[in-house]
Amino acid sequence: MGQQRPSSLPERLQWGLRVMRAYARIGWVRKSQFRWEFFNQVLMDSLFYVSSIATFTMLYALGDDSASGAVSLAGWSFADMKVFLGMTFVADALMMTFLGQQWHFGGDLKNGALDSFRVRPGPTAFLYFYQRFSPEGLTNLLIASGWLVYALSGVVGHQVSGWHVAWALPCAIGLIAFAQVFVSLFYCLVELWLMNSDLGQLSSQLFTTMGERPIDVYPSPMARFLLYVVPVAAVSWFPSSLVLGKLSGGFALAYPLVLVVFALIVVRIFRIGLRRYDSAMG
Repeated sequence: MGQQRPSSLPERLQWGLRVMRAYARIGWVRKSQFRWEFFNQVLMDSLFYVSSIATFTMLYALGDDSASGAVSLAGWSFADMKVFLGMTFVADALMMTFLGQQWHFGGDLKNGALDSFRVRPGPTAFLYFYQRFSPEGLTNLLIASGWLVYALSGVVGHQVSGWHVAWALPCAIGLIAFAQVFVSLFYCLVELWLMNSDLGQLSSQLFTTMGERPIDVYPSPMARFLLYVVPVAAVSWFPSSLVLGKLSGGFALAYPLVLVVFALIVVRIFRIGLRRYDSAMG
């Protein structure tokens, strides 16, 4: 991959692609040696998808009102919720495929395993987080995408037009990937600044679980917190609302700018934390 830090933007992109390809190859080789682990992980995540779908199916079934003929949960119909679940599944699979190393950040930080990544050419966060490329996560991404396509087939032509979905869906998936990267990096900031706290994993589990529900079900202050402070709403609620046409044009254009500001702040604080980090804080 070379020992010199790439300078120009084209060189950085080429370098990044080479690193990603190398890590992906390592991931496939690793899982070829642990095939049972591969199938077990795919099965466990598939069961998570099935249990989530079953839970909401029962909720809407119990709330069925034959007189009105319409059931909603905080303004979300069952067809809407299917799309929301599809976005949630895609976000989870993307995190598992590319950012699974996040779960090991606290331990690596404490035992000094982060040192070797700091001295390599290229962004430390990129080199560290992408190293655990997950083939099983990629398999689950295909499964999640299949459910999302199925869910969208139930709203296209009824609630939204095909043209709307054609431009909104790529934007939504790109936003999920962007938000997932920097929200994951945000969780690691807690570990980076508060060693031996394990608050990174705790906050990740807490806010990820909260983000797996539409923020409309929460009180207004909590919904704003999940939008602007710890923006897990950008991983599922906002993309789903964008595709379903639930957002005003002004908010749909302005909110991605909020995420860019959030990303810049997180990266800045992460870099400061890396400078103060000295082999498990020595």
